[in-house]
Amino acid sequence: MLNDYKDKQDVAYNIMMNEIHNNNISHAYLIDENNNNESFDIVMAFIKEILCSKLEAVDKFLLCKRIDDGNYPEIKVIIPDGMLIKKKQILDLQQEFSRSALEGTKRIYIIRDADKMRSETANSMLKFLEEPDNDIIAILMTNNFNNLLSTIISRCQVIRLNNDSMCVDNDQTLDLVINFIRHIENNGIESIMEEQELLFSKISVKDRDNFVNIFDKMIDMYYDIMKISTGNGHIAFDNYLGELMAIANKNTTNTILNKINYLVEAKDSIKNNVNINLLVDSLIIKFGGENESSWS
Repeated sequence: MLNDYKDKQDVAYNIMMNEIHNNNISHAYLIDENNNNESFDIVMAFIKEILCSKLEAVDKFLLCKRIDDGNYPEIKVIIPDGMLIKKKQILDLQQEFSRSALEGTKRIYIIRDADKMRSETANSMLKFLEEPDNDIIAILMTNNFNNLLSTIISRCQVIRLNNDSMCVDNDQTLDLVINFIRHIENNGIESIMEEQELLFSKISVKDRDNFVNIFDKMIDMYYDIMKISTGNGHIAFDNYLGELMAIANKNTTNTILNKINYLVEAKDSIKNNVNINLLVDSLIIKFGGENESSWS
C-alpha cells in the first residue's frame, strides 16, 4: 500500500494520506512523475488507499487483489493511442463514466502521458474536469508538466514525486553520507580520484534536490561530531557513533565549525545552479587539507 513509499516519497505521501484522513479527496490530481520509474505503482497505491483503507481486513485484501489483477471495473486507465491521446478516447471515457458505478462509491480514471493531448483533446478533457461528479476522481500523470494547458493544471491538485535517480530510503542515504565523509576524512584530497564511485555513481548531478538532501545530512552529522568533540548534546545518529567519534578525534573544534559553515554555504549554492562537480571537488579539497591553514 501507500505506506511502502513513506520514506522515498515523503512529501507526496503526506499530501495523499492527509487527503484521505481528512476525507478531502480532490476530484482531480495531476501527478508530476519527475521521471520516477515507480510513478504508476505509487498512483495505484494511492488508489488502493482511497478505496480499501476503511474496509475490514478480508474485504480490503479481496478488493486490493482485484485492483492488482485489473479486475475492478471502477478504475479506467487511458494510455496514448500511438503517439497521442486522441479526442475519441476522452469522449468514450466521458460516456462510460456518465453511467452509474457498478460497485463501490468511487470511480477513478488515470490518464498516463497526459501531456500527449493536442489542444482539441485537451479542451475536451478540460470540460470533463470543469464539471466533476462527486464520485469521480481523475488522476493525470505526466513527465512533461510544462506541456500541459495551464487551465488543466489549475483544475488539479498537483503532486510532484521525487526523482528516483537516488530515491532511496533514509538509512541508505545516511550510509552514503557517512561513507563519503569517512573516506574524505581518512584519505584527504586523494578522495577526489574516487568521487565518481563514492557519490556520482549513486546520484545524478542533475538531481539538485537530492544533493540538497545529501548536504543536509552531512551538516547534521558534523553537528553530531561537534557534540562529541565538546561533550554536549544528544547524538542524533547514534548508529554511527564509533565512526563519528573517530572523525571528532581527527578534528579540532574550530575545524569542525569551519566544515559546518562550509557545508551550509555549499548547500545554499546548490539552489543557485552552481556546478555540482566543481562543488564536490572543492569540498574534498577543503576537507582533505592537512592542517588548519586550509581554512584560513
